[in-house]
Amino acid sequence: MKKITTLLIVICISFITYAQENRGLDNRFYVRVGYAKPTGSCLGVDQFYVDVKRTGGMFELGSIFMINNLDLGDGLRLGINVDYVEFAYLHFSWEDFMYGEYFFHTGLLSTKVGPSISYNPVSKLVIDAFIKAKISWVGGGFLNAPDDPEEDESSYIGYMGFGFSTGLNIRYGALIVGFDFNSSNIKLEDRDWPDEYLGNGFDFSDTGDKSKMSYFTISLGVNF
Repeated sequence: MKKITTLLIVICISFITYAQENRGLDNRFYVRVGYAKPTGSCLGVDQFYVDVKRTGGMFELGSIFMINNLDLGDGLRLGINVDYVEFAYLHFSWEDFMYGEYFFHTGLLSTKVGPSISYNPVSKLVIDAFIKAKISWVGGGFLNAPDDPEEDESSYIGYMGFGFSTGLNIRYGALIVGFDFNSSNIKLEDRDWPDEYLGNGFDFSDTGDKSKMSYFTISLGVNF
């Protein structure tokens, strides 16, 4: 048991040492989790007749592939930033003076890819700026009103939404902090009523089929 513990400690120290010595302008894989905040325009929230609380979370796996044969100067590299999987959970809640709280839960499973530019101003510190095309493979929504006997629980599902993502990564050694804006448009169909769509469900004047899903994220993770 002591030998296994010692081996694990040596591996961890070796990984941290490698991450600190490497400048970060090589190919990188990262894992991160964070906080997601729907925008005021997400699902037409800013047109709703009561204040809506907005929160959420995200999980992401991705890579940055450096194009090292392009000479952009010392400490500057062009790359391709790919997020293989991004899962975003967006939560909305509001209160009706007669029936209490309502909850609307939504989620998106997406892939993103686009160009990035990375700058290494000092040892171990790298800043990545990127803009990515976004494909939301599947999205869903679920309305829950536990205290309203007249409100049926509604659920929605949709496929193949499109949008974009832009933002910054700040990497220091093995750590990575991300600041992103994401937007996607997807048709979320009512599972009980075919050909009926959620649209921008908080904006009653919006009769379109597509739902605008836009949000900011702040994330923390590791890269290696």
